[in-house]
Amino acid sequence: MIKLYSSLSRKKESFNPLKEKEIKIYACGVTPYDEIHIGHARQAVVYDVLRAYFEYRGYKVSYVRNFTDVDDKIIKRANDEKKESKEISEYFIKENSNDLKTLKVHKANYEPKVTECIQDIIDYIQVLIDKGFAYVVKGEVFFAIDKFSQYGKLSNRKQEELINSEESENKKNNNDFVLWKPWKEGEPYWESPWGRGRPGWHIECSVMAHKYLGDEIDIHGGGIDLLFPHHENEIAQSESYSGKQFARYWVHNGLVMVDGTKMSKSLGNFLSVKDALKKYFPEEIRYAILTHHYSSNIDFSGDLFLNARKRLYYYYSTLLKIEKLTKNINFNKNEEKIPKIILNLEKQFIKFMDDNFNTPRVISEIADVFKELNKIVNSNKYSLEEKNDIFNYFLKKFKIISSIFRLFEEDPKNYISKLQNKILHEKEISEEFIEKKLDKYRLAKEEKNYDLVDKIRDELKSKGIAVQDLSGSVKWELIF
Repeated sequence: MIKLYSSLSRKKESFNPLKEKEIKIYACGVTPYDEIHIGHARQAVVYDVLRAYFEYRGYKVSYVRNFTDVDDKIIKRANDEKKESKEISEYFIKENSNDLKTLKVHKANYEPKVTECIQDIIDYIQVLIDKGFAYVVKGEVFFAIDKFSQYGKLSNRKQEELINSEESENKKNNNDFVLWKPWKEGEPYWESPWGRGRPGWHIECSVMAHKYLGDEIDIHGGGIDLLFPHHENEIAQSESYSGKQFARYWVHNGLVMVDGTKMSKSLGNFLSVKDALKKYFPEEIRYAILTHHYSSNIDFSGDLFLNARKRLYYYYSTLLKIEKLTKNINFNKNEEKIPKIILNLEKQFIKFMDDNFNTPRVISEIADVFKELNKIVNSNKYSLEEKNDIFNYFLKKFKIISSIFRLFEEDPKNYISKLQNKILHEKEISEEFIEKKLDKYRLAKEEKNYDLVDKIRDELKSKGIAVQDLSGSVKWELIF
């Protein structure tokens, strides 16, 4: 039984879908006025893995991730650059989608834009007006929170604790929120029964969830910073519209920090996905994300990414050793000598993922398995045939996990080569330089000039290169 923490009940619950073996998920997408940042990447990766795991567990998943392509920030940028809002949003939708694809995030089943759903939004607002949950003043439409008795049930806020930053003299209650904004010079607009204007921020997600998934959904996701007012307002709108519970489970991912401070453009610690990809491989970013529980905050420091690089190098190096030992040998399917930790890999994966999608615990288990694999590689306890059976069994099960996490899927030799080239380039060291040093190292060893041997070894070590003396050969590897 899958269990997950719901922000609505404030506890971990057993997952019971609306319809057996089917699941409907809605996750708030981005406002395409700029490059996506590492926080957007985190959310996208989290729900990408969540969706993939549900599919592995036999669910048919309908997943919606939207684009808010009508927004004050888009309008401001368009006006500043003397462009149309559509030009700005379409450019960044394309860029953002490409960045997520590079991070191996699969497209959602539906990725609607607000501008594609304007008539749906107008029709939806009219129903809220007709039912008495919304009112119109001078072409501006508001949701009356006093009409929805359960307002505040997600954020657990009382009326006197509510804060609404949307200022308007047309409100009956200062905490009412806008559904439709009247047109202003320099803004895009659409015709409506209340005059020219555009949707408010909150209404769009209710409408798009309804359009593609219906009145009720299983899981609504998003960052914890959206819990209030955005998600609170979504509940009020959606449940007032349908009279049904909007989402059974509310799943929120934690905040993103950079070097101990909440990421913010104003503080100058904003890390875009594009900039991150210039420094790190996509797998390093995914790995750094998945080593943290989705609900916790992440501090995206240089040390975090360096650790991800070190661990991935270790994993791929181990996979390369295994690959060499299992090449061109048939699998006998003999499980008797397979260590328990490897035999139980998939079972443990399910156990930890079923427990509120505990990806860091899965990765910890993987680390223990790889430690055992390295022991087996260097052990005389197992015959070549037995090692083959163990490694093939492991690879079969490990492929399941890697396909869900979208990690460890590259050819080990190619990955290690790419990483070596990247690091050497960053250090401004060529392989030719290293090989020349190793030639001198070999010659010094032959001449028993051990002072020179030590000098060359220390020089390479200072540059992050370790010399390996193997039987009959000398090789090098990276030091992290």
